[in-house]
Amino acid sequence: MKVIKGTTLVMVCISALYLALSALFSFTDVAFRAWAQMLGQLISGIVTPIMILVLALALLCGNEHVCQAVKTACIVAAVIVCGIYVCFAMFFILLGSQDERRLTRHLLVTDESFLSETNPVYYRPKAFFFKRRTQITEEDQAAYLEEKYQRPFGVSEQDGVIYDLRFPEVEVSVWQSGMALEDNYVEELTLTDLLAVYRSVDMKRGYHIVEVNGREYLCMEASGYDDIPALSEDVVCLMAGVMSGGFSRFGDAAEIYQEYKGEVYFSFGRKEGYMGNVPFGGKNGEWPIDVEAVAHVAYRKYLNDEFGESRERYPDREEDGSGSEENISEPTPESEPETDPEPEPDYREAAAKAVYDTVLAKEGFSYEVCYNAKGNLYLDLGVKASEEDGKVYTYSLVYDRPSKNGACELLVLYRSVEGSDDEAIVDMYAVETATGKVAASGRKAWSDVGTKEYREMTGE
Repeated sequence: MKVIKGTTLVMVCISALYLALSALFSFTDVAFRAWAQMLGQLISGIVTPIMILVLALALLCGNEHVCQAVKTACIVAAVIVCGIYVCFAMFFILLGSQDERRLTRHLLVTDESFLSETNPVYYRPKAFFFKRRTQITEEDQAAYLEEKYQRPFGVSEQDGVIYDLRFPEVEVSVWQSGMALEDNYVEELTLTDLLAVYRSVDMKRGYHIVEVNGREYLCMEASGYDDIPALSEDVVCLMAGVMSGGFSRFGDAAEIYQEYKGEVYFSFGRKEGYMGNVPFGGKNGEWPIDVEAVAHVAYRKYLNDEFGESRERYPDREEDGSGSEENISEPTPESEPETDPEPEPDYREAAAKAVYDTVLAKEGFSYEVCYNAKGNLYLDLGVKASEEDGKVYTYSLVYDRPSKNGACELLVLYRSVEGSDDEAIVDMYAVETATGKVAASGRKAWSDVGTKEYREMTGE
């Protein structure tokens, strides 16, 4: 009994202190940290009431003047009411709990959409339990960059521009994206470094700066199909110079590409938007530098651009996937040289094989390459029983089209009830032409957006 009384007294004191501070903080810009708030709500809203109830039942059971039947009825009623109360209390506590994340050592961001229309809200941690509301500053953005890239950044006193202290020419923008911050440091560093290499080797090829999704990139200009081999060598020369730091006055910046990828764009002088891109670097060298890979991407992009207007024939498809197999056939360019290199392998089959090896093989699907009456490729993956509804489905992986940036091949995984022509999309995949890397989009309808990785790879 003494333990129950002591524990109840402690819980009551903690609850009273939490409620008093919460009421006081409502008039200030100070608040509890998210974890402290949830803990306080649990103690004051659930633990303390239960301990008071347990103490009351203990006193009741210890009273010899109350009959056993009354005691039993009170205990049963208390358990039922307590169970219902705890369920509802947990529901409201979890529903109102804040999503709090640390952006830097001295900056927190909190999702308070349940409590306020202002979202997200920034705080500075105070002591261990508290935080004070604040506004994000250029110094906070510089600190975010320093912690992310492990490099020193400064803020210009005149105009508040953030720049890399080692390379002051590299000016960086940081912006809010939901509960996180995004920046263009790698893109700006890549652009500056590529231009430095370009000037160091005295390259004659024309270039221009393009903006894609708010980020700037170097775009090399090619004259046509016959210029692709030379274009590929020039692009690889720039990549190699950046990666090695051999030509660049920013030599020690090359280490950044061991973790993050750089990109070089190229175009054939066609209308705006008809550009291809080739990545390099990245974690564990997942985007290697290779002349043949660059040339392969450029050839594919050139052939797709020849029939650029045909791509406009891909209107928003209905969710049943009708028309998904109407693909662009590859033309033979008028300027194709008389002596062609060895014919390239079927990029569609290579992409389908990459998806099968990476994703589908481990799920037990079969593998059979097929072509429909129009010559469009698809994989017959066989039949498989669904664990969800017990139905038997027929699966097929259909080649769709190249991505808008020309860097990937897109494929769609369909399933239909065996014996039925009603198809449903299971997922869509992108296969990077230069590397064979596979990214699942998570899309189950043509109107779905797709994962961040899928969007970055395809430019869509």
